[in-house]
Amino acid sequence: MKATLLALFSLTTVSLANPEIANIITQEYGVAVTEGILLLQAPAAAGEPVKWTVYARDPFRSGELLRSEISLKGNSWIVKPTGAGDRLLRTRPPATLAFSRVKVRSAEARDVATRAAALAKTPFASIEYQLACNNSAAAPEWGLALLNAAGKEVGFILMNAETGVITHQQWASQVGVLPTPSGVEEGEKGAQAAQDLKDAARRAWRWTDDARKETKGFFKELFRRD
Repeated sequence: MKATLLALFSLTTVSLANPEIANIITQEYGVAVTEGILLLQAPAAAGEPVKWTVYARDPFRSGELLRSEISLKGNSWIVKPTGAGDRLLRTRPPATLAFSRVKVRSAEARDVATRAAALAKTPFASIEYQLACNNSAAAPEWGLALLNAAGKEVGFILMNAETGVITHQQWASQVGVLPTPSGVEEGEKGAQAAQDLKDAARRAWRWTDDARKETKGFFKELFRRD
């Protein structure tokens, strides 16, 4: 399907472009595709994202996915298909996105992340955005990777997209200070266990294989980009 220009989604809706992505996909592909959306991703941006990648279940081919890009060009959003098949994601979110529950948009999520980074004394320059749902009974969540000016990931935040509550956060400044597992006291073992839980939470958001590749840094195993 050729790229479609959606002029009715003008610059006035840019700040509303998160749940309204569902409306754009519905206009282009139909409700069946919209109801199967699993994941939204936006590359690193210093402000509001101007491009989103949408992953959805293929309603006509069981087990396969559809991938589309929604890009802001001038005053309009352009939609184009960019792939289909069963290997578009490294792992799949277990639940589709309920856009009616997305009350916290990317701009508001960024504000919350900015305050959290200030408390963690971790400056950042840009954010990579992901929106997904790990539980069909729960609200969608924002997964925000905070990058410094060199493009290195210095923090990661999980945020409830319905309430704006941060459910998980991890900062580069907090990594490397925990003791090794051998010869530690009980309290130190607890700290290590807590860190392991944080690492597991971060790995759960490694949906794609086309993420950032780093030669060093505390998230190097979790994001890879060719």
